[in-house]
Amino acid sequence: MMAKMACACGTILRDDDPEASLFLLSSREFDVDLGAVQLLGMARLVLHCPVCGRVWIYWRDGERATEYVPSGQVSEGASPG
Repeated sequence: MMAKMACACGTILRDDDPEASLFLLSSREFDVDLGAVQLLGMARLVLHCPVCGRVWIYWRDGERATEYVPSGQVSEGASPG
């Protein structure tokens, strides 16, 4: 399933964009004797917005991505801490 979403800044992010899509594995998950295909299957999808720098992580399949905002920025709808 392809992930396509609009970032809070309005930029469209797609998981088939090699500049915007990343994969996240913990050190424990990575430190196993598996092939690349199996490791990718265990990885979490991460989308990075090249415009505003936000990072969106899909922690679990089927759930919405969690937004991470660069330090010094405030996410739309959030109040500064």
